[in-house]
Amino acid sequence: MRGENGTLPRMEEVMIRPIAAGDAVALESAYNALGAASKRTFHPLGDQTTAEACEAIIAENAPETGRKFDMVAVSNGRIVGWSFLWNLSSGCPTFGLGIMDEWQGKGLGRRLMDYVLAEAIRRGIPKISLTVVQDNDRARGMYERRGFVRQESFLGDDGLPYYYMTLELPIQKREEAT
Repeated sequence: MRGENGTLPRMEEVMIRPIAAGDAVALESAYNALGAASKRTFHPLGDQTTAEACEAIIAENAPETGRKFDMVAVSNGRIVGWSFLWNLSSGCPTFGLGIMDEWQGKGLGRRLMDYVLAEAIRRGIPKISLTVVQDNDRARGMYERRGFVRQESFLGDDGLPYYYMTLELPIQKREEAT
């Protein structure tokens, strides 16, 4: 992922876009390349995933299904970040965000999250939720700065303590949303 001089590409060289047909192998590769520390705090697909599982995610992003909305950050043809809203038909869709290890701490997570939140507002989604490992201070702080509020603490199936957080989104008038 590093350039010829050993540095990462500049942030302006990262394109954020909706996940698309043909992204399954790239998403599988990115997800499976996450280091142990990242997978400890971001594991919506378990420890490892497959291209088939990623194809299913892409299929559920089709407008006619109305199930999921996923966005990816791409640099040099590789997925370097992934964010999503799942369970769109629920009253409170689930937000998720994962950034490739070498891109963490560089503002990509904030940028990708802002795109997904803007899309949620555009779609008229009133509230979203997430879970975050309690000791994931960087992510939790970012969520709190965006307005997420802790609702409860719980112990996950993986034995880690989590916060369940929600964010109330502004509702646009119909004419503003178009």
